[in-house]
Amino acid sequence: MKKSAQIISILFHPLLMPSLGFLILFNSGTYLSYLPAEYKKMILLIVILCTLVIPISMIPFFLYQKIIFSVQMSERRERFVPLILSFLLFLFCYYLLMRLQIPPPYKAFSLGCMVSVLAAFIITSKWKISAHMIGNGGITGLITYLIFYLQINLEIYLIIIIVVAGLTGAARMILDAHKPSEIYSGFIVGFTVISLIMLMY
Repeated sequence: MKKSAQIISILFHPLLMPSLGFLILFNSGTYLSYLPAEYKKMILLIVILCTLVIPISMIPFFLYQKIIFSVQMSERRERFVPLILSFLLFLFCYYLLMRLQIPPPYKAFSLGCMVSVLAAFIITSKWKISAHMIGNGGITGLITYLIFYLQINLEIYLIIIIVVAGLTGAARMILDAHKPSEIYSGFIVGFTVISLIMLMY
């Protein structure tokens, strides 16, 4: 059970969620899908580098410097520096995307990801919360926005992400990484931040 939980935690790591969100936007079947292929490649390259590759590449350095003591970052205080770095990288990602001529929902989602990391940092300074579930909640919020605001049929995506969120939450509890309250609150924070920013942008 623990090995399966570890695999699920890796497969649905929160740093993968921004890239997944942009892939959903690219394939939404709306006007958002009709960006030139070169533009899509540029956007995805920016997002993957800023929100996935660079943060992950810093983990060995954090371990070497004893800023964190394990990849799981089980202790609340271990998460402060990685969250600050992630916020700065997400901010840089948003800045780069703002300079491109792309539809507002792309920029809104990038902003939502950045605010989600900031919310995770603020909450973590007082209380432990599940970053995995913030990511899952954010993707759920994005899909819900696309379904209701753009009136498109993405119900199968919504069902899949809800199942994934349930599996991820269960995996985090099996690994004793979080309590149920930290799981539920993480999902609510991610869903609320992304959906509100997408609606208000």
